[in-house]
Amino acid sequence: MQVQEVISMLRWINEGDPRVQFNDSAVEFWHYSLRTVDAAVAKQAVLEHVRQHEAIAVTPAAIAKRAGNIKSSRDAGQRAIEANPKQSRVHPMSWRSRNPEEWDRLVAIGAADRRRELGLPERGAA
Repeated sequence: MQVQEVISMLRWINEGDPRVQFNDSAVEFWHYSLRTVDAAVAKQAVLEHVRQHEAIAVTPAAIAKRAGNIKSSRDAGQRAIEANPKQSRVHPMSWRSRNPEEWDRLVAIGAADRRRELGLPERGAA
């Protein structure tokens, strides 16, 4: 965040919570803590902090930590959406396709066990 963004945000926080001071030294502390944080992420971090910890005043360290968590979560969500180049080229075989006879044998055993649990007659039995 730029200094001007910090000033705007700190003024906004102070209007909602007078426990948070708005002066030159506070701006310096907040700017140092949030210098690498995007303004929108910082604002979301403040809102989440107030929602979850209304009785605890907002601090630069708490917001920096929460903003880092928010950014990590957003980045992870974006990575989950994007295709991994290694995965998109390789089509790993499933266990079922590597072991078709074993799959069929286990399915038959499971089906027979389930029929017994339900009290149904065995396959092929009259």
